[in-house]
Amino acid sequence: MPVAPHLSIDRGIVLAEGSTVSVTVLSDHGGVVSGDGQESIALHKDDRVVVSASKFVTRLVRFQEVDYFYRNLVKLMDQNPSAGAGS
Repeated sequence: MPVAPHLSIDRGIVLAEGSTVSVTVLSDHGGVVSGDGQESIALHKDDRVVVSASKFVTRLVRFQEVDYFYRNLVKLMDQNPSAGAGS
């Protein structure tokens, strides 16, 4: 899910376990695929991207409080002058 979904034209969806998503570029002007934090990859007509869940599982350890990330994110967003802080 994006950090700022209000800036996105699409919303996240929930799929059944084992689902696969396939997207094919149909336009002549191509497209771009970008994974979170990775470099974008140019796509051309008839290129196809297939996405499915990995067979690998990641276990994470939390060293901060449960709301640590969101609490700090809100503080940073409050400092953004374009967000209208202080007005």
